[in-house]
Amino acid sequence: MAFHQNGLTLTYFADEFTAKSSSGIQSMAFDVTNLVLCIVIIYALFALFQSKTGKGKGIAGIIILASAAALVWKYSLIEGPVAVNAPIFQQFNPCFVVALTPVSIALFGWLAKKKKEPSAPRKIALGMLVAAVAYLVMAIGSADLLSPTQQAQAISDGTATFASPNWLISTYLILTFGELLLSPMGISFVSKVAPQKYKGMMMGGWFVATAIGNLLVSVGGYLWGNLPLWVVWGVFIALCLLSALFMFSIMKRLEKVC
Repeated sequence: MAFHQNGLTLTYFADEFTAKSSSGIQSMAFDVTNLVLCIVIIYALFALFQSKTGKGKGIAGIIILASAAALVWKYSLIEGPVAVNAPIFQQFNPCFVVALTPVSIALFGWLAKKKKEPSAPRKIALGMLVAAVAYLVMAIGSADLLSPTQQAQAISDGTATFASPNWLISTYLILTFGELLLSPMGISFVSKVAPQKYKGMMMGGWFVATAIGNLLVSVGGYLWGNLPLWVVWGVFIALCLLSALFMFSIMKRLEKVC
């Protein structure tokens, strides 16, 4: 529910409360080509440090320099503000998934070497805490904004105040990391602990629970209207914290079956 608000309340926020233009280096985030170049740099950096041959390091270095040069060149082409529309924010979640996957793998690989890697259920609980932090960012960014109903009136009157796109981009970044903690770990955990003869049924149960969560995404739509924005985000913060609290309360029992 909380992880899939990018299709509802976060898009509402992008449409109604986010600045409609961006300039300077910030505007580069709204060109998917630039995001792809950043992803290439991230993967090349990992290749640079993980490669055991000079040739491999050289190729990775060339890719990094070429991608960075392309970004500098694209920055030099910017002329004036870039239009920012609500649908364009949908590009950030998939791009962040691709970009953060090697980062999360490296992080947990490093923790595993130190024998400090969290268990699968603990990662799920941590993912809920990370999601709560993401909505806390939205609550902070929305503190001085009107309610959606008041904003609609202010837009028609020409007196509306808009938030920086950075609030929403930051939220997507944090939410994506939480998603990487939760989604693959949940499927892995179910397949690992389910009895062999019930494994298919339990996996189906996981996806049914996911479907129910997707259905409950609509709760955000019911909240969107007269309520202050911080209340809307506060509901998601509370739900994430309650989920994390429940997970931590039964953590010892869950880790026994891992």
